[in-house]
Amino acid sequence: MNRHRSGSSQLGFFVALVSGISFSTLGIFAEMLYAEGFSVASALAWRFVVASLFLWAVVYVRMYFRKRFHLRAQDIQGTTEDHVAVRKRFFRVFLLGLIGFSPQAGLFFLTVKILDPGITSLFLYLYPSFVFLIGFLLKHQKPGRVQSFALLLSLVGCILTFWKAGSYPTVGLVLGVVVAIAYAVYLVAGESVLQNVDSLWATAVIMTAAALVYLCISIGGGTFIVPVSLKQILLVVCIALFATVVPIVTLFMAMQRIGARDTSIISTVEPVFTNILSMIFFGELMTGRRILGGSLILAGVIILNRWGYPSRRKAEVAS
Repeated sequence: MNRHRSGSSQLGFFVALVSGISFSTLGIFAEMLYAEGFSVASALAWRFVVASLFLWAVVYVRMYFRKRFHLRAQDIQGTTEDHVAVRKRFFRVFLLGLIGFSPQAGLFFLTVKILDPGITSLFLYLYPSFVFLIGFLLKHQKPGRVQSFALLLSLVGCILTFWKAGSYPTVGLVLGVVVAIAYAVYLVAGESVLQNVDSLWATAVIMTAAALVYLCISIGGGTFIVPVSLKQILLVVCIALFATVVPIVTLFMAMQRIGARDTSIISTVEPVFTNILSMIFFGELMTGRRILGGSLILAGVIILNRWGYPSRRKAEVAS
């Protein structure tokens, strides 16, 4: 059996890694915004508003240069059928952002307010298991042995990294599981909806949907505030670009190349880097248990990259 991965799979692994590392900054920037007086809804509103504005600017600049340098008629103006297809695609991606991405983003922050961030993150990283389960139930996708072993290593690593003894309210534990399920459903649905869709454009649409949701919630609830200091403005820009635009665009690119299941496993590098950043910015201790947990997560990701992608191999051999 040919063990050489295609260039697409290698790129998929790399951008999934970038996505996980970038997402690890989200909690750091969120904590800093909360310290500046931002509510959860207001922080999310600014996160998605700035991200969507930036992305639409990039989309339109790219469109301008494509029209400027590609002189063929079909590059400049599509047919009526093309416009209909674009509208249908926009509606599907917008719905993904409205009922897929927006709820799970809010649920995560709500769960953090009930539980501590560590146990919330532990529940969130149950989502690779749910991605595999949904794929098996709906698409009859059986995980390979390497995928299963990498998933097991990642789950054990997350438990070692985040678990702390203590009693937790039942509503928080239920919400934690719901967050993981919601994120898994979002990824599986996204894999289908975003097939052959430009990652940058899709992210702009989804961010627009999320921005509308949290603007309405924060303004309606009277918690919306405008950043006024230079520090507040920089934090808003950072959470929008480094913790939102970069990780979500690369997440979609990864799903298009290696699928939601493998992407979800690679994304578990996020807690490793979250721990490192927490140690740097908040002085948290890097215990031996956390180091062991992080090592297991990284081992699972490396094993998947070296020997995984069974669903891709068949396609590569056929080609």
